[in-house]
Amino acid sequence: MALLTVGYAYGILRANFPTNASHFIFDAAVLGLYAAVFMTPPQRQARYRTLSLQPWVAVLMGWPLLMFFVPTQDWLIQLVGLRGAVFFIPFLLIGARMDEEDFDRLAIGMAVLNIVELGIGVSQFFLGIERFFPHNAVTDIIYKSNDVAGGAYRIPGTFVVSAAYGAVMALTIPFLIGVWSKPSCGPLRKRLLEAGLVAAGLGVFLSASRTSFVLLSFSLVGVFTSLRLKASHRAGIIALFLIVAWFVGKEQRLQRFTTLTDTDYVVTRIGWSVNSTFISILLQYPMGNGLGGGGTSVPYFLQERLHNSVGIENEYGRILLEQGVLGLIIWIAFVVWLLSATWPGKVRRHYLGRILLWCPIAFMFVTAPLGTGLLTAIPQTAIFLLACGWLVGRRREENKRIVARRWSRDSMSAGIHVLVPKSANS
Repeated sequence: MALLTVGYAYGILRANFPTNASHFIFDAAVLGLYAAVFMTPPQRQARYRTLSLQPWVAVLMGWPLLMFFVPTQDWLIQLVGLRGAVFFIPFLLIGARMDEEDFDRLAIGMAVLNIVELGIGVSQFFLGIERFFPHNAVTDIIYKSNDVAGGAYRIPGTFVVSAAYGAVMALTIPFLIGVWSKPSCGPLRKRLLEAGLVAAGLGVFLSASRTSFVLLSFSLVGVFTSLRLKASHRAGIIALFLIVAWFVGKEQRLQRFTTLTDTDYVVTRIGWSVNSTFISILLQYPMGNGLGGGGTSVPYFLQERLHNSVGIENEYGRILLEQGVLGLIIWIAFVVWLLSATWPGKVRRHYLGRILLWCPIAFMFVTAPLGTGLLTAIPQTAIFLLACGWLVGRRREENKRIVARRWSRDSMSAGIHVLVPKSANS
């Protein structure tokens, strides 16, 4: 939660303190978290949940590390590219270590941050973003996003850009609903989580990000497809989002998502990212253009060191440009393994929380060719990979219980009496 607080505030801090050091505020917080987590030996059960992820983490971090020693770009650019390629990968292990209590605490903290974020977003909506973000090299992209309702700015909240605000809000919704629907969740926590859900929903529309709107829709798919959710809970969630819909219907500046009905624009936008450019880059740069040379966000004070810059609005294209064909194959293999290994359809325990997270995660991986930043955004990538790791850890723990019960049943049928502990920690 300390890290996420820094991540939420990173954009507005960097904008108001535009020094070279301010670009590393979040990085410093991440290093603090890594030191706290990985210098403490994990419990046996937590270590077990990470076993299937450890080889993937080693490969996903090892290949870019080897590419760093191929001197294609200036060494500082390569260092920035290496940071973008490996810095957030350990969040997979942190997510897998999390238990149910950790997950609940994280969701409560997210609800509080979302409420605070909504207050700032509403202030920007009525007072203007100029009072919060000075116009400089860091905020130039924010001031170019004035395409809402005839010239109004998209609302960035305290994030780097408005798209980051919307994506983080949409990504936190499965966490909040997963805890809110638990029988053990008390009334005070439920009210706090409900306020956090409304704040997250309104934040998606304040950001005016169409991708975030679609992500929000996929986050809710699990709510209406889950057989584990009580009818009263489902009705409560519908009521909360009817409140959001009422506010959205009253204000035109919150309705930019309606442009998705323009099928010609949508087809053009998809074709802009997923087109022959990807094929030509594949043929021209089979070994990549060097770390940092394919679209990883390079600080403005290092731009002059960048050689032969090639940009593409495609996350997999960025991986191809920076890590080559082999790096792309590694990532595609990991995505396929992750989505298949964590699919919750055949598992009953914790089905709701898993399906709520699996749907938006699958959507984000599938739509990664439509833009960049999935693996380098602050703090979205940290939350995203944390959720991926948590899904893997839950599935491994559930599989262990299933095997233990099956072994117990088979042993009993063979006349061998065994005692299977109810607790996974036993």
